[in-house]
Amino acid sequence: MSLNPNAPPWNVPDHNMDHGMDPHGRHGHQDPRFHNFSGYYPQHIPMHQMQSVQNMGMPRSMMNHGYNHPAAHIHPMQHSAPPGQAFHQGRARGQAYLGGHVNAMPAVPAPSYRKQHIVVVVVLGYRCVGKTTVARQIAKVRNYRYVSLKPSEDAGSVSPEAFVAPVVELLASKNSYEGIVIDDIVSQNKYDPYYVQSVLQKHGLKLDVVVLLDSELDNAKEGVDYEDPQQRKLHPESYEFCACHLNGGNAVVVECRGKDLDETVAEAMRQLNDVNIVKESTITLKEVALMPNCPLVCNPSMVTEVLAAQSRVLGLAESASFPFSEPNYLLEYTIFARQAHAFRSYMIIPWIKGDKVSLIGYKDAIYLHLPAYNILFQLNDSPTALTHLLKETTATGGLAFIFEATFAANKLHVSDLLLLGGMKGSEMLVNERVDLLKEKLGELREGAVQLLPWYPVKDMEMCKKENPEADGILFVNPDGIQVGEYDSRNYLYPLHRKKTVELRIWNGNFTGGVWTFDAYCEEVGTEKLVEGIPVHINDDVVTEYCINDGNILECTREEQSVGTNKARKGGKHYVFKSRCQWASKPTTTYKQECFVNEPKWPSDRLAQACAAITYTPAVRREVQNEASG
Repeated sequence: MSLNPNAPPWNVPDHNMDHGMDPHGRHGHQDPRFHNFSGYYPQHIPMHQMQSVQNMGMPRSMMNHGYNHPAAHIHPMQHSAPPGQAFHQGRARGQAYLGGHVNAMPAVPAPSYRKQHIVVVVVLGYRCVGKTTVARQIAKVRNYRYVSLKPSEDAGSVSPEAFVAPVVELLASKNSYEGIVIDDIVSQNKYDPYYVQSVLQKHGLKLDVVVLLDSELDNAKEGVDYEDPQQRKLHPESYEFCACHLNGGNAVVVECRGKDLDETVAEAMRQLNDVNIVKESTITLKEVALMPNCPLVCNPSMVTEVLAAQSRVLGLAESASFPFSEPNYLLEYTIFARQAHAFRSYMIIPWIKGDKVSLIGYKDAIYLHLPAYNILFQLNDSPTALTHLLKETTATGGLAFIFEATFAANKLHVSDLLLLGGMKGSEMLVNERVDLLKEKLGELREGAVQLLPWYPVKDMEMCKKENPEADGILFVNPDGIQVGEYDSRNYLYPLHRKKTVELRIWNGNFTGGVWTFDAYCEEVGTEKLVEGIPVHINDDVVTEYCINDGNILECTREEQSVGTNKARKGGKHYVFKSRCQWASKPTTTYKQECFVNEPKWPSDRLAQACAAITYTPAVRREVQNEASG
């Protein structure tokens, strides 16, 4: 039998059989299950010229397989030495033996002793197009193992380590099967497959084949609905993963339009049978980076470890979708009039529209956590100030620091302090946090990582002029940060420099070279259709940015011209400005009207009102009580 436990058995010749007389013996018919590895053994010698295999401890199952040269496989001896096994002249032999030339012997196929490569197949597609049925059929026909990565409905947010756990468990016994078929690899977002690839690489495997089931969006007849915003988000990402994140390899695209499930399965199997899965046909995933020298962390165990440490040290609730605080209200005149006295101890900071992140110093590396996708990036080219802070700070639970920041235009704008050593931002006054930020990160004025400046409320006009990239002014209450929540005591005043909103597009229709999409905004945890205001995008833009139903786009709102009279205005529509690559939710209904319309309270009037407020630094209550006593 073969030494390879994964190779099928073959017929071993009987040791008492005369191979010279048996037409199906050693030099006759060859078993097709020999795997065609005859190239490993191009030359053979007669068994009567070999040393006794019993003296070498060789298994009897290998006694009838020849070798390239005896000197390479037996202990050193003179070639003229007598053989260890007697030669019986009366024994009948084939013509090749009588010729006296070893090279004249025909090659005998021999089994491979190399470890068999495990094939990895991934099945992708939209909802209810037959992904699971196709995946299970592939596994059944090819003797592969099927594994689904779809979390249970009551699982909630799943950590990267828990997400890949089914694959890790399956690979623990990978000698018992020839391949695996992975279903639901894009279950939470389009970056999930990077964790799977990391696990496969750790076990010496790779993605071999991707099967994509391509179908129409409208699956209403299948009983599919997209009321859940998460399903609208996942819809384009399963397609986009194949279109934008795969490099090379074998991709099988199965057209599902007009086919029933049986036809789809048959077509998928037919195309898969035509694929030549060889070792060189490696599928790789394109590198993902938030900014230069800041790649995606693909190790699921490391991502889970860092994010768990952040949640544990900050005391975040399980339901918290971000580690910092967010303003809950826009600043209007009525609010300012009621809170004018309290604003004496408030501080303001330029607010930049972008992707909110947390900047984490953990052990010996600096990471960026993007809560929108719950993914982690490693900041390899970090400023000296952050590197020194990481080395000098006494860590708490492995964490040296956590800062709140905004990523926009390939720059990271640090705005607040969440953790520094044993000090927590939730337990510090705003002026204490600002003083500490200036002390530790004050030199971060230029470059890819910058510290945003803070001002007292009375300097609102200065804040506006010194920060032309700001999209608003954020009024921060003097108490500690309310981590992981929307703070009703922090207020945002939009500057209306860029009147844009983020919208989720849906139900695209193509007419006259232009795509028309429905626009959705967020409202109380769900998403609401913006009635009567569509999104218009040219076809070339859709192709360039790989735009699909479910994407988040930054748009401006414009009036449409109607008829030949250009001065006559018709309905409103949104115009595409940019693709929001890292956003997962649209702008709220509450903020949308304020962001795109002219301000009800002009900024110059607000600046005048702020200038009349005298700054009074906040003090702790115990200090205030001692002073009054």
